[in-house]
Amino acid sequence: MLEKILNLKGAEALGVSEQKSIKGGSVPPDGECGEFVVFSASEAQCLAYPRNLRPVYIGSNQCSILMAPC
Repeated sequence: MLEKILNLKGAEALGVSEQKSIKGGSVPPDGECGEFVVFSASEAQCLAYPRNLRPVYIGSNQCSILMAPC
């Protein structure tokens, strides 16, 4: 399966240090009701959040979303 994925146009294998730098977390991240939360995400990941969370990519793999009101 991995071989098929790597054969996709534009796909690249991650190096060991890149793999170790990946940090997971809850999606969306934990936060208080109605507050803005900043977390690590690529621009594509950030902008894929629902529009009601007001996702904003702020650069340097940082994303901001507004948590749902209580």
